[in-house]
Amino acid sequence: AIAEHAKPTLSDEQQGVLTQALVNFNTTTVHGVTIATVLLSADGFIPGLATVTKDALDLSSSDVFLLAVCYEATRGAKGGGGKKGKQNGQSSDRLQKAQRKTVKALAGRDPELASSVPQLLPGVDAGSVSNMINSESWKGGEIAFTRQRLAATFAFYDTDRSGYLEKEEIRQALQSAAFVITEENFDSLIASIDTDGDGKIAFEEFVNFYTDMEERKKWDSIRAEMEEKLPGTPSTMTIIGRVKAGVNVRNVNLNRLFQQFNGGGHPKAASATAKLDNESEAEAVLQGLVDELIETSLDQQLRVGDFMQSPVLSAKPTMTEKQIEDLFIRYDVRALPVVDDDNDVIGLVSYKEVSAAKMRLINKQEKRLRQIEKAVADGRKLPEDRPLESAVKGWMKQKVQLAEASLTMAEVEQLLLETDVGYVPVVAEGTKQLVGMVTRTDLLRQHRYYSSLHYHNKGFSDSIAARKPIIELRKRLKKFDVENE
Repeated sequence: AIAEHAKPTLSDEQQGVLTQALVNFNTTTVHGVTIATVLLSADGFIPGLATVTKDALDLSSSDVFLLAVCYEATRGAKGGGGKKGKQNGQSSDRLQKAQRKTVKALAGRDPELASSVPQLLPGVDAGSVSNMINSESWKGGEIAFTRQRLAATFAFYDTDRSGYLEKEEIRQALQSAAFVITEENFDSLIASIDTDGDGKIAFEEFVNFYTDMEERKKWDSIRAEMEEKLPGTPSTMTIIGRVKAGVNVRNVNLNRLFQQFNGGGHPKAASATAKLDNESEAEAVLQGLVDELIETSLDQQLRVGDFMQSPVLSAKPTMTEKQIEDLFIRYDVRALPVVDDDNDVIGLVSYKEVSAAKMRLINKQEKRLRQIEKAVADGRKLPEDRPLESAVKGWMKQKVQLAEASLTMAEVEQLLLETDVGYVPVVAEGTKQLVGMVTRTDLLRQHRYYSSLHYHNKGFSDSIAARKPIIELRKRLKKFDVENE
């Protein structure tokens, strides 16, 4: 166990994907279920995405997490390390970032930041770099200023102050900037900068590479304009889905959802691979999966009317302390809704209100006895014998939180947590007509946290129609009972 915590379970590539996923994911909440989605682009196939998705699900506090990673089909077939990848090792494409392409928006790097800070090794903000730049460098012209700015960036990442950038320092810089890059591409990047082959980057090598990158940017912009006019490159889209355990996601079935792409797995853990003619199609594919998930699974959530206690005992506003206490003792309840003649909820009474009312009643009775004793001792007329009990409408809770029967289980669970109450009267939709009662115990019963909680409610009992044959059989056999002989 100690070794497991001492050594990370994710590779550098997987940690990069996890970082990007947590930074760029978007969420949507439907019927109390939070769905997180993220669409990334990588320079090749990355193994172990199932583990990454599982960690992202735990760290994002979502109920469903869908991770999609796109890469060129030719590169993916060779695992990102074929001849084509090696030929491009000298170009800036080796630093292809997993950009944010979620189902809601596309966003790249801030252009203002990109123009003010060298982006060879991003991760330092413009303010920190500008503080390291000497204003006197302007006197040497643009070239001198550029070298001064590069020196500030170089010094920032030279953490051991050796005058060189070692591989580990560059790796840490890329990871802090959430770059997704394979080990082979990383080695190719180092080789393209390290011209003397000593395994570390000197400042002049750093400057030369930056100058070469600036020239390439001009050609990249021209190439980007040309690529927009050409047909897109075929891409492969890997989709991994994970679902947390819970009663509010009991109807979510990722295995069935991914079958349209010949994917599969378990209802709560599945994956699929989609072949795309263009990477731009990935956004619509992921959005379609989310829409289908909401339409087919989340609309079937358990409603309060499915597991509430019904019919429910209620109190009338004219009942006294003694009558309410008798109901509590006889039916073993801890709270009762108070309804008027139209069965509209007007209040709630719990054991706390009953205890306080009983104490007031006892005080009134003791006071009456003292008045009678004093009147007898003084020979005066006894006080008028008026009833001491008071109606529940005078001491009940009048501000009561109600729940409509159409609410989902997750919504009423959140309602109980926010209001810090243990019971909520359930009313018909759009009215105050009492139709049931839901308590914390009912929620625990649905979650099946405790086996000792019996399912004495219609949410977990057979319908009357299903019990009718048994009832009829019992009537026929009743004449054979021993007690009737």
